[in-house]
Amino acid sequence: MKQPSMTRGINSLVFRWQDLGVRVEAERYTDDLEAELSFYFRDGASSEVYLDTARVNLLSSSVKASMAKRLTKNVPDVNWELILSAITEKVRTVARQGEPVQDIGKKPQHRRIDYLLWPILEKNQPTTIYGPGGSGKSYIAAYIACLVQFDTMGTVGGHQSWTPTQGNVLYLDWEASAETHQRRVWAIKEGLDIPNEETFWYRKCDQPLANDIYNIQGLVSEFNIQLVIIDSQMAAAGYGPDASQITQRYYNALRSLACTTLTLDHVSKEEWSKNSGEQSMGPYGSVSKFNRSRSQFEVRKSQEAEDDFIEMAFVHRKHNEGKLLKPMGIRINFMENEEGELEKVICENSNLSDSPALFKVQSLKQQMIDLLKRGPMDVKSMSDDLEANESSVRVALNRNKDTFIKLSEGKMAKWGIVTRG
Repeated sequence: MKQPSMTRGINSLVFRWQDLGVRVEAERYTDDLEAELSFYFRDGASSEVYLDTARVNLLSSSVKASMAKRLTKNVPDVNWELILSAITEKVRTVARQGEPVQDIGKKPQHRRIDYLLWPILEKNQPTTIYGPGGSGKSYIAAYIACLVQFDTMGTVGGHQSWTPTQGNVLYLDWEASAETHQRRVWAIKEGLDIPNEETFWYRKCDQPLANDIYNIQGLVSEFNIQLVIIDSQMAAAGYGPDASQITQRYYNALRSLACTTLTLDHVSKEEWSKNSGEQSMGPYGSVSKFNRSRSQFEVRKSQEAEDDFIEMAFVHRKHNEGKLLKPMGIRINFMENEEGELEKVICENSNLSDSPALFKVQSLKQQMIDLLKRGPMDVKSMSDDLEANESSVRVALNRNKDTFIKLSEGKMAKWGIVTRG
């Protein structure tokens, strides 16, 4: 019997014996050689016929013998024992070999970081956006999905407008419904002037990601998904006594998808209520979340009752590769028709310096620049206005001589901003 051809997917192998008309799919295999096998047969020019599916221990001779006997009743002219032996050998090789060893240290072909959405989503790496509930994270995620799926330049990002590389998107939702996202995405497309009826993939979820990962791997492979969005990690991670272990399982599952991922996450209510200044609020739960995510953005919002917009600060808190981005101001405008239906969502840049609620998420240097735009000030006045330590203000002034200039001498010496001709 000839050796089969083999096609490899994400945790799946497809074997074909063209001369015998046999096709076998091996899915959800493990390194102890448990696998789900599905058998198909084509007799000459006839249509392919489904034969059977079973979860099989490929190391058990009795299990394989029983499986072969059952298949022989349907197709007696095929040596199913030899086919199962060949599958066992191939699955064992793939399941236990792991990733190949590579030599590193040579000059790379590309020395820049690759982004799926520049400069916020590093390609094939996990990124997290976290913040309080109701802060607009899901709208930002849907906006990002539209930029990537429809290859549309972003209208936010300050001086670094978000720029996509086109790729198919899968939105995994543990919190809302397809109807909710249908309204949001349509309104965002209207705001981006995308008139087409094209869509991206959405799936409502209720099981922990790690428990459902085989199905999700299948979707990523079938639809050539480049970006998976998880909304949200608190629900998708699962539950158990060891928060760190739960987080590790979550990120190992993400890694198995071999594509770019964006995770939305929450902060604890206690931390949210006590922290309204410039200090970072970490994502809820285990510190492993911070360690495993390659890049993290914190979202803070400002919204009053009856406002038809949200202003938010988009603050880069961590990046394993490259520098942190400056905080970005984003305004999400919600436009309704006379019947109160959401017609359009427009995302645009906003100036954090103009928002008393978001001003302090900026660096001390930027706060000082904004303050000195009003006129020269002494160190004490600046520290009082910014509610900052005087020594911190002095350090910032002396460390940034290209930005700040001393205009007078003495105890109450005043400082200004360097003007460039």
